[in-house]
Amino acid sequence: MGRRATRRWAVPVRGGQWATAAALAFSHGANDAQKAVGVMAALLLANGRISSLAAPAWVIVVCAGALTIGTALGGWRIIRTVGHGIYRFQMIEGLASTGASAAVIFGASLLGAPTSTSQVVASSVVGVGGGRWRWRHVHWEVVGEMGVAWLITLPATACLAAGVYALWSWLV
Repeated sequence: MGRRATRRWAVPVRGGQWATAAALAFSHGANDAQKAVGVMAALLLANGRISSLAAPAWVIVVCAGALTIGTALGGWRIIRTVGHGIYRFQMIEGLASTGASAAVIFGASLLGAPTSTSQVVASSVVGVGGGRWRWRHVHWEVVGEMGVAWLITLPATACLAAGVYALWSWLV
């Protein structure tokens, strides 16, 4: 119904996009910052600087600031790829994608489940592209490159962690 609407729908849809973009930004921070806060709190606990796993306020502020700065400085390539490289969507489709992504990520945050924001958003864009039975308009080569990167990340990170641990053990 929204796709067939007249231009009168543009203003409310644009307002909805602002609202869902704000919800997505909030859910992104709620989910991704938790991961960094948890790691820092565990390190502080292991080092004896805090007595319980409750993170100090300064840790939360530092993690939120780092997430904000990192997204502002380095996130544009990802935003450009997801926003234009996978599927060129219309305003109402962008509203659906952003709203669905915000709901999934915030729901995962409430459950305490770590979730990749970029994977959720990219998947919702693919879903919107296929939701109109326009699978041929989805740029599958971009989706494939992202999938390969996601598959490589886990074993590459495990190998890197093992190497760092071996180096650390050798030094200490």
